[in-house]
Amino acid sequence: MKRKKLFGMVLATVLSLSMLLAGCGGSENNNAGTSSTDGENSSQAANSSKEIVQLKAYFPGDKPSGFDDVLKAVNEKLKADNVGVSLNINFLPWSDYGNSVSVKMSAGEEFDMYLDAPWLSMSQMIASGSIIALDDMVASRQELKTSIPDQMWEANKFGGKIMGIPLGTTQGALYGFMIRKDLREKYGMPELQTVADVEKFLYTVKEKETTVKPFVIDGRRADKLPLVFNDNLNTSAQNDLETSVPMFYYSLSDKKVVGVWDAKSLDQGYERITKLYKDGILSQNIGQEQNAQTLFNQGKYASTLYSADGVEGLKYLDALKNDGAALEVVFPYDESSKPYSTFQQWNFLTIPKASKHADLVMDVANWLSIKENHDLLEYGIEGTDWEAVGDSSYKQLSNYSFPGYVLTWRPTLVRTPDNMLPDDKKWFEKASDADSYILSPVSGFSFNAEQVKTEYAKTTPFFDSIYLPLSQGILSADKGKQMLKDKIMGAGGQKVIEEIQKQIDVVVAGK
Repeated sequence: MKRKKLFGMVLATVLSLSMLLAGCGGSENNNAGTSSTDGENSSQAANSSKEIVQLKAYFPGDKPSGFDDVLKAVNEKLKADNVGVSLNINFLPWSDYGNSVSVKMSAGEEFDMYLDAPWLSMSQMIASGSIIALDDMVASRQELKTSIPDQMWEANKFGGKIMGIPLGTTQGALYGFMIRKDLREKYGMPELQTVADVEKFLYTVKEKETTVKPFVIDGRRADKLPLVFNDNLNTSAQNDLETSVPMFYYSLSDKKVVGVWDAKSLDQGYERITKLYKDGILSQNIGQEQNAQTLFNQGKYASTLYSADGVEGLKYLDALKNDGAALEVVFPYDESSKPYSTFQQWNFLTIPKASKHADLVMDVANWLSIKENHDLLEYGIEGTDWEAVGDSSYKQLSNYSFPGYVLTWRPTLVRTPDNMLPDDKKWFEKASDADSYILSPVSGFSFNAEQVKTEYAKTTPFFDSIYLPLSQGILSADKGKQMLKDKIMGAGGQKVIEEIQKQIDVVVAGK
């Protein structure tokens, strides 16, 4: 109650000061020749409350615990700040979200904002003119514009236009390893710096531990292993860049699109994975493994995959409950050889063409780009749901957890939990900094398979049947790559490669 009373006193003081300052402005106008009556009318207009328009939003997922109280506080502050809006946020089940939004739009329902993405229906919505371009509105909203790096704005245009506000915290994919620090120290090993160091640690665990196994990962995530178990991890020496089309890469050396079987800079990773699987460093059950997080937290494994995304590292804190357990992140990174990034994001706040309140939606987006407003919706009511720990961390006090990827994520405003491992926080902040990367030449490329949809559809099943077992080490490097090449090329893969090449060439030529 004291906190609420204090907030009310502060708010009243701020409003009083605003009125006083507006009055002073009126006096200056009088000195310039404006009549006293005109000055009073001008002052009253400046301080009149805007009509409140309710904005309707649709987002995927379940409504967060305590959301009604937070939304009430958000709407109260929107009113106090005279933004002229209130928010009506509706959550739809993930299982039918994309279809539900499409149906609502087709039926002519009027709503004002929703989450869309290239993996949902964004391309179709753009092609049909169902969502609007935001360039001019972004340019006039300074807080929004500066809360997102220029590289991120530029890389997330569609056809040269801003079709949605890109929502993300990191600026690229950086990978490493989460390991048991206590086991490293137990065997007298110095801090691990390289992938080769990690490999040595894994073999040491296999040789000397009886109850702890070396490395665990869910089978579906194993497609990243050849990239991770590679001496070029997180460096620009990685000559073959991911294209966003699974199993196809862009070779920097000859500027050609190649299948993974011809991506020479990945050869070492595939050979290493083959050996790690053969030697029992990787589980023989890796293809079916779905409980890596639980197994690592139970103390049954010494290492797992780490991603500097602000989320991955937090999953493994329960491992510290095991007697004597300590954790650390091993993160190969060479400041002189920064990795490439497309700066592309997975999620976008978009405005339907049918909305009558696009400017107000953008006013809200701008308002949410101010730290205290961002924190209110993303973390909840301060003192009830969270409390600040410095300028960039927070302590969680309740179960409130807003999905920031639908509306509030801003790279410059994110806070990290106070229980985050120090090195996890360090690398997450590194991944959030646009200057940690080099702009990828394929930035801006988003594959449109329309011209080769038949051939592309025939190649996609080989991701599960061959590409994953190859990346898991189950299929040996030489046998698996040849098998994948034969199957994909036999199903029209060359046409897919040529179409990807054609589209990437347009992107590269436009830089």
